[in-house]
Amino acid sequence: MDLASWTDAELMSVHGELHTWCVKRKAPTWGNRFWSWTGYLGAFALLTGLTDMFFGGPTPHNAGLTALGVIACFSWYKGDKQRKKNSDFLEKLEEELTRRGLKYNQGG
Repeated sequence: MDLASWTDAELMSVHGELHTWCVKRKAPTWGNRFWSWTGYLGAFALLTGLTDMFFGGPTPHNAGLTALGVIACFSWYKGDKQRKKNSDFLEKLEEELTRRGLKYNQGG
């Protein structure tokens, strides 16, 4: 994405919205802490389901536990990947704003 072709107003608008999103995502709230544990709990469920299937044979309970683990791990992975993409894009926006000599909120 070529940020050089964006207008100053577009850059400032997107930067403000993305900066607000990143600040909310980094806040020490219950939801953000829960999301961090989702990946660990998903991996635990996945491994528990697979281990139980290996030693006790496949049952609906083990298959369900494995499926829930896969879903939780995948959701956490996609969320974390999106967070990283947004943070990287915010850095590029800030570089472009600095290059143009525009002031923006650097706190966060």
